[in-house]
Amino acid sequence: MSRTDGSKRTGAGGDGRAWLTTLRALMPIVVAIGTLLVGGLFMTHMPPWRIPDIWSHVYRVDGILNGDVLARPVTSMSYLHHRDGNVGGHVDWEWIEFSLHRDEGHDPTIILPDTITVSDASGADVPYNNTATNSPAAYLPQLAGFALGRALGLTAGATYLLAETIMLVVYAGCAAAAVALLPRWRVLVGLVMLCPVLLYRYSFAISADSLTQALAFLLSCMLLRMLHRRMGVPGYAATAVVCVLLAMCKFIYAPLALLALPAAWAASRGGGTFRHDAGGDGIPSQASSRSTPRSGLPVAAIGVVVSMAWLAVWMKLTGWFVTTPMMVPYTEMEQRKHAMLTDPQALLATLKAIGLSVVTGRANLGRPVDTWLIRCCWTAMLVMVVILAVATARRAMGMRETVFWWCASAVMVGIVLLTYLALWLQYTQAGSAMVEGMQHRYFLPLTVLGALCVAESASHLERRSRSVAV
Repeated sequence: MSRTDGSKRTGAGGDGRAWLTTLRALMPIVVAIGTLLVGGLFMTHMPPWRIPDIWSHVYRVDGILNGDVLARPVTSMSYLHHRDGNVGGHVDWEWIEFSLHRDEGHDPTIILPDTITVSDASGADVPYNNTATNSPAAYLPQLAGFALGRALGLTAGATYLLAETIMLVVYAGCAAAAVALLPRWRVLVGLVMLCPVLLYRYSFAISADSLTQALAFLLSCMLLRMLHRRMGVPGYAATAVVCVLLAMCKFIYAPLALLALPAAWAASRGGGTFRHDAGGDGIPSQASSRSTPRSGLPVAAIGVVVSMAWLAVWMKLTGWFVTTPMMVPYTEMEQRKHAMLTDPQALLATLKAIGLSVVTGRANLGRPVDTWLIRCCWTAMLVMVVILAVATARRAMGMRETVFWWCASAVMVGIVLLTYLALWLQYTQAGSAMVEGMQHRYFLPLTVLGALCVAESASHLERRSRSVAV
């Protein structure tokens, strides 16, 4: 080959590498703009009733603003809460009327006006058991929108749109920050975050799922940065804050905060994490030295302790009621928990129901699309575990990094299985052979961490194969 041909190929390769470097640098902006555009498009074309349990979330937000931070017993009912044991709070008449005018008969959490027994000139007591377990932290963007709308004297419709807009901006900011923090895989994670399935509802919805998903993505990228970059105390403190906020959003995802400990341990002095020479997207990694400040582990531990302490306190404060008393009354839920802990046959029956639901991809109300998506999610988790197992068997990763990714995989699978257990205890009616109420949206906050696990394992395997071939 002539020197001219060689220089041309070198130039072409250099141009491609420069283009990819530029793309990686711009990816946070691309993700932010893409999220605002795609999420905004969905937001402007989606009626409220297409958001799961929308009125229960709306009532919860307004109830918090009216002082009902903790739910209390109410006598009014909805289609979903159509018996004794309801809890909720005081909701303004404008939101009750807004929900009645905009529902079109789709959301079962909407208030039944004829059942209202406690009211005044400003509003009435409304049930929302299934969102009463969410702390105010889960609704921070929506609370800001509702409070601002109230202060400006906006109509319920305008306030609803304002709250969705604020949530979309917060989500886009979290997504952009998450990608910007990544030392590797910016393009991959950016494309995952821009997937329409992820942006379809929970980039803007008035729901506890929206901020939960945004914070889960942010924490996932923080954990990878912890593995591959030297971080000072401020970096670990920021990660600890995100851990606490995530635990305060939806308690089922609180176990993600536990991953700060193995991540900090893997990044500590003596870890085998900082030995890579490529940045994942084909860009050389700006690897730090192997020595990472040991002060990071205590800071991470503080974040985990605070997260778990909050979780214990909040569950204690909200553990006296069930989310759907019409499906499973409180006394029956307590009997199920007791039987699981004392009766091996009851435990086996529960595990069998969960197993059947996992294998068949059973979805809430047997919806075909949701069933298909749940099966896809479980298949993706299986692929993740298989690739990680192969990488482990071939010793493609350092010991500490391997431990971290196995912890991450266990936490992700555990979160989903705990979701099945919670639905079995509080949503599945007696006599059902499988768990009812499962939806693919419960997998979504785990997608970025799962994608990073697959990418890291596969890249190490590929590098291992090249080194053996050489």
